[in-house]
Formats: sequence, C-alpha cells, structure tokens
Amino acid sequence: MVKGVNKTIIEVNNTGSKVFDRIVFYVSPSCGNLNAKHLNKAMQNFTFQFDERAVRGYKSLRQRRLMRRRIFICGVAATAVTVVTAIAIIFL
Repeated sequence: MVKGVNKTIIEVNNTGSKVFDRIVFYVSPSCGNLNAKHLNKAMQNFTFQFDERAVRGYKSLRQRRLMRRRIFICGVAATAVTVVTAIAIIFL
C-alpha cells in the first residue's frame, strides 16, 4: 500500500521477460528529485532477463540435495555389498 501523495512511481509494462509482465518501482523519497535520465539508468541496472532453467522449472535446491544424498547412499550400499561379497569369497 502506498501512503501519501508525494511518491514517484515508475511502471514498466514491456519488461522483455518471460517471468514478469509488469514491474512497478517506488522511488524512495530521498531520490525522488532525480531527473528522468538518472532514474532510467537506475532501472536499467535491474536485470529483467532470467535464466531459462528457472522458467522451465528446474528442481529446487532441496530436491537436488535430496537426490545427491540418495545417490551417495546407493553408492555406499553398493560398495558395502561388494566388500561383503569379497570377504565371503575369501573366507568361505
């Protein structure tokens, strides 16, 4: 919610992004006296293009960690089975 009437608001309708249709900037009162050229330069510092992987829905960090943990456990289990089999062959 915006309170007061002395707010500088900049609305970007054509972001060029697959993620955002529209972006609204609320300029802080301390920088509200900047001219349009400086405000435009400040807006250009934001990146509106995002990595395609984020748009396609790659797995979250938690899901990737869980998958790595499962792979590690399977590797340890396979190694344990190999060692037990080798020991059984040697001593039997």
